[in-house]
Amino acid sequence: MARRHDLALPTERTPLLAGSSRTTTARHGSSTSRGSPIDPGLPHVGSFVAEMRPEELRKYTVDSLCPPTLQSRSAQTAFALCALLYYGTYLREAITSRRDIWAQWRQQELSTAALKAVEALLDQVWDRFLEEEGLPEDVQEVLWAAYPLYPDSPKTVRVLDFLVSRDAPQRLLSHRLVQLCLEDTWIYGRHGSPGNDDLWTRSLHFWDSTGVPHGYIALYAFSRIFRSWSSSTPPFLLTLLSFILAFPSTPLPDSSAYTLLLIAFSWKIVLLHLPVHPSPLFLLYPEQTLPLAVLVWRGLGQTFIPVVAFFIPGLLIALALLSIALSNKFLWLTTAYSTSASPMDSRVVFLSLFTLIFLFLVCALGYAVLINPFLAPTEGPSAVSWDRFSKSVGMEARQSFARTVDTYARPYYFPAPFNILQVLLVQLPQTVFRRSHLDAFQHTGRLEKVLWRIIIAPGCSQEMSSQKRSGRGGRQPPTKRRRTEIGGHKPDDDIPTPQAQANAPSASAFSTRTLPPEHPPTLATICVRVFADNFRVLSGSEEESTREDVRWWLKQLPDSLSQRVFAGLRHTCPTWLNHGLIVAYFLRGSNIVLSDDLPGVGKLTIFAIGDMQTKDKLRELQLTGFGKIADNVFASVIAKLPSLRKLNLRGCTKVGQKTAEAIAEHCALLEVVNLNYTSVAPMSLAPLLLKCQHLEVLKVAGIPNWTDTTCSKLWSALDATEDFKLPNLHSLKLRQAPLSDAVVNPILAACPNLQRLDLSFTAVKRPSLPPTNLMEKLVLTSTKIASGELVSIVRDLPLLKTLALGAMGGGQGSSAAISNTSAMTMTDEFLHALTEILEGCPNLERVNLVGNTKLGFSGRRGPDAALAYFIRRVGRRCKYLNLAGITSLRSSDLEGLADPDGVDEGPPQLVQLNLNNTAVDDTAAPYISTCIHLQTLELAGTKFSSAGLFPIIDACERLENLDLTSCRGVRVSDRRRFFEVWEEEWKNR
Repeated sequence: MARRHDLALPTERTPLLAGSSRTTTARHGSSTSRGSPIDPGLPHVGSFVAEMRPEELRKYTVDSLCPPTLQSRSAQTAFALCALLYYGTYLREAITSRRDIWAQWRQQELSTAALKAVEALLDQVWDRFLEEEGLPEDVQEVLWAAYPLYPDSPKTVRVLDFLVSRDAPQRLLSHRLVQLCLEDTWIYGRHGSPGNDDLWTRSLHFWDSTGVPHGYIALYAFSRIFRSWSSSTPPFLLTLLSFILAFPSTPLPDSSAYTLLLIAFSWKIVLLHLPVHPSPLFLLYPEQTLPLAVLVWRGLGQTFIPVVAFFIPGLLIALALLSIALSNKFLWLTTAYSTSASPMDSRVVFLSLFTLIFLFLVCALGYAVLINPFLAPTEGPSAVSWDRFSKSVGMEARQSFARTVDTYARPYYFPAPFNILQVLLVQLPQTVFRRSHLDAFQHTGRLEKVLWRIIIAPGCSQEMSSQKRSGRGGRQPPTKRRRTEIGGHKPDDDIPTPQAQANAPSASAFSTRTLPPEHPPTLATICVRVFADNFRVLSGSEEESTREDVRWWLKQLPDSLSQRVFAGLRHTCPTWLNHGLIVAYFLRGSNIVLSDDLPGVGKLTIFAIGDMQTKDKLRELQLTGFGKIADNVFASVIAKLPSLRKLNLRGCTKVGQKTAEAIAEHCALLEVVNLNYTSVAPMSLAPLLLKCQHLEVLKVAGIPNWTDTTCSKLWSALDATEDFKLPNLHSLKLRQAPLSDAVVNPILAACPNLQRLDLSFTAVKRPSLPPTNLMEKLVLTSTKIASGELVSIVRDLPLLKTLALGAMGGGQGSSAAISNTSAMTMTDEFLHALTEILEGCPNLERVNLVGNTKLGFSGRRGPDAALAYFIRRVGRRCKYLNLAGITSLRSSDLEGLADPDGVDEGPPQLVQLNLNNTAVDDTAAPYISTCIHLQTLELAGTKFSSAGLFPIIDACERLENLDLTSCRGVRVSDRRRFFEVWEEEWKNR
């Protein structure tokens, strides 16, 4: 068994005869000139692999693959992966010189078994690396760390070299962490390396658009030839040849040089649609554009190109005869002078280019039509966008992206034409030194850095540099984009915070800690947690018996426990829950909860709910966030669920009339209906309200077509029934509907026993609440209700538990209105009067005053100030208090938390306190420290420092969540880990 390679020194695996050019080192080996000089103390991959034997692979462990000389976890992982991948390449290329077919068969079986063992070791090494979360630099080191092959060889190998090869390991290449690392490197560059975000290249492009001398164009084309040869190299070669043929003049029309220039230009236009760099495909979303480009060009290569090659002789002969008949030129074989403004050859070439692109487009569309079922997006477990066309297409697209990232992520990248200096002063001397057996980097490594800093670095854009610093400063995790589309999940929709929504930062710095439970969990809870944590290992086991046991036990689970297991699996491994698994084991029982955060759930999964054997027993169904599934899908499923009591379709934006009709016709026992952020028109609810006599909860928030006009039609249809009432309706949510008093008040009159009402972001000014005074929750955030009217409303609600009066006067949640202080209507006088009333509400637990920026404007301070008076008399008795966005709130206003009016009142009952974007500082620490029941404290945008926060954590032993976003007094690197900082710098000091 021998391996074909071209190493510098012979080993026991060196062949006696020279092999072909397709060697392992040619594909995976790389010159050390790619990056920094290689440390001579690094272990050698080739020497390590030379000691490996196929029959001994099962004895290897992760620890035995990591040399003791490597200290960091990422370096050990990189070396182990390089060694295994290099050995796997050797096994694939291993050949036998024996003629004995039995020996050949045994060798093939041995290699196959060894490859499986190598793949298992690869998974073990990668899983070991994933067990402990590290820094983004760690993942980049795993991919880009270069290790020498042999002591006297300049060749090195990296994990990334194997990922771009034909035999790349699929699990590693498609792993989401690897893709995130490549995307991060593509946007920001390598950690710790000088950036390639240069203004110099863009300046050259601008200069070129104004008319650049042909000498520079030729120089640029000449410099591009020294790059790695690919399909993008011939256009530059043709350009250079064009200028050489036309020297000392420029390529003129009606000349062969000009035709070459046009062909080069046409070639470049075609290359813009190929998945090779440089291309605008990489500037968009690679996971969306590259798979489509690979699919289209693969189809063209398999269908269109063979047909064209078959007919091209006839096409050329026909074109030549046509040119002769018109007394014109055929390519550049003849020349005919023309006085027209546009040269004939230009028109011919551009017409050919248009025809070519048009034919490519037609063929691509025809190919797409032929394989339309293959192109259709999968409804099952389509985990990532890369693989939406097929696994092989996704792999090829990933390899193209990895090659591009590797090209532009090199430490010292010289754009053309400056790479000529790199070739002459760095690469050429390195080649000479290596042939002379001298240390190349000792003589040229520093020169490359100096050249880069002198020539390239001055042109780097300051804007891009500042963007990189803001995106990755302080080793902080990258900023996350908040999802703001309709139907997006909101953790606390009952107490809205419009001011926070208007001015929310792009990322929060929540610091969290997990406290030991007050009571030991039940045995069932422990079992569910352990099973969920180990589900990936059990399901991915190589032993069929283990996987069969998992399936058998899932089948035997009682219906009540199956949903608890399903909830645990959603938390630990949502991507493993594909369509088949969910339908086979978890679509049962009386309660089903599915949401769009499960990639395996699609239209077929929703359809399967209606085909359950126990569908007649289903009482609660929650399908949230499925904005791409059509209305008729939900309607057909709900029509098969006659026993439904609770239905939640929040965020299913295509749910409309058909679903509402199905609910009214088949679900007469419904008690709870949540249609928030759907498309159900008011008139569609008329049959539902008439037939569902047991309805207790109705939520229709955020539906765009709910206006006074459309709701008037609904009320007209309902009013046709004499004395229409909804006596069982206890909860009504009309949030974000531009409805006025003329529509809202008749609806409220038909709900005499209403207990929970949300009219936030509506146009009501004088709501008429039911006279029964059973209201427990009232949300009027961002409405224009007058202060006097609001006082009279609250005075008649002695059973109130939740009151939300945020941004009063804002009007329908407009960000401009919310941030406009003059539009706010809640003043200190009103708050003082409201405090007197709320003192008589013994059950009050939640109060939200977010964004009322006029509070505290009077300038009055002390215990009798409106805010201080409210906190002392009402706020300290609540469990949830939101004072965010009240810019005049001072630390002294919180004194009432520690100094109540009554001696026997005890400590504050606050569990959650929100002081975001207020003027409180460290002087409020003694007052907040008295809140011994506090679990969540939000201090974003305040003046608190670490010194003021330490005593609060000492006193509030139940505190678990701490929001320190934009707290200038706390180091940026400490904001997400402040509980750890407290233990290191304060508790254990």
